Amino acid sequence: MRVNHLKNCVIVMLFVASLFAALPIQMAKAQTVTVSVTPQTNTVLVHQTFTVKIEVSNVQNLYAIDFTLDYNSAVIQLTTAHPDLGTDAIAGGGVLYGSPITTDINSLQSGGLYYNTSLSTSSEYRLFATSAGTAQPFSGSGTLATLTFTVIGTGQSPLTLSSTLTDHPQSGETSNPITHNDLSGTVNASTNSSSSPTSVSSSGTPSTSPTSSPSSSSPTATSSVPEVSALVLVLVFLITLVAAVLSVRARRSRGTGFPNYF
Repeated sequence: MRVNHLKNCVIVMLFVASLFAALPIQMAKAQTVTVSVTPQTNTVLVHQTFTVKIEVSNVQNLYAIDFTLDYNSAVIQLTTAHPDLGTDAIAGGGVLYGSPITTDINSLQSGGLYYNTSLSTSSEYRLFATSAGTAQPFSGSGTLATLTFTVIGTGQSPLTLSSTLTDHPQSGETSNPITHNDLSGTVNASTNSSSSPTSVSSSGTPSTSPTSSPSSSSPTATSSVPEVSALVLVLVFLITLVAAVLSVRARRSRGTGFPNYF
């Protein structure tokens, strides 16, 4: 009987060890930093317009961004671009703190914010932005830029995203890169309305069918799943531990001859 008791204890200890090994992995997944094209899949008709957002999720201590979005200029054309930056943009879902905002590096003040889009081309949008001096770093999730395109041809255009994020430097030090994942997108353009699941809003901007943008591509959805898994693991551990203790006590109360270790 004592052998069986020890065997059960070993099994419980191994199970507990596996739980504690899995929890850090689940927590790390829940905090993965992503920069993404939202929505990631767009199906539209020629001459229609559509809007995508470049969003960052779960970032901490962000102080500067630099991203490019490459696309097929024979299929889509960028018509408007709005960087969501600065203190005034935070309430609306933007990122980075700083005021005043300037595009002239020579007039950048401490506590202000500088951005530059001059390196953009007809097939690539590029945005660089940084807070300065006494401006506070940004933590959380938000929109880097909102881009509106017009479809000018049929076919497919990638929305290839490449980005660099850097943190707020300590006094006398330089910024460090923030590790993250980039999630690119795709545009499918056609002249056949029957092949398009896209609905057009009253403003003329089409919205993609929910089936075109699975929840797994959403930063919010991906961050919530690991948190639930971790909670389930903790509950399973507690239930198993209570069951093991009750089993040992029940055997001892029946006079199974276990030494009194408890």
